[in-house]
Amino acid sequence: MELFDKESLYEIKKATTTQYYVPAELFDGMQYKLVRLEVKWAYVACLNVMIKHAQYDKKNLAFIKDDSPAIIESLKVLANKTVDREKIAGYLSEMEDEKLIVRDGKNIYLRKIVSIF
Repeated sequence: MELFDKESLYEIKKATTTQYYVPAELFDGMQYKLVRLEVKWAYVACLNVMIKHAQYDKKNLAFIKDDSPAIIESLKVLANKTVDREKIAGYLSEMEDEKLIVRDGKNIYLRKIVSIF
């Protein structure tokens, strides 16, 4: 799976007409059926934080910090429930297990959600 870069985030920003970008394939794709719903929403929260506040490495890959308070705030709105750092840490761990993210220290790189069909 490919990671988001500056150009791919720009394309999402340009195409998004709603407050939050939600990749439909994450919820509809067969390869994501076993991923827990809460983890999917955590991915969406991270992606939307990345769209708005991405940092870029030397390879122009986009990342966010794992302790960004914006992740918590975004997930509170998306999931309509109480979220804290401990829950976010658990979701990030599950996302890593599901190969939805790549971690490099405190940096989180999100993999693009694509259809395999």
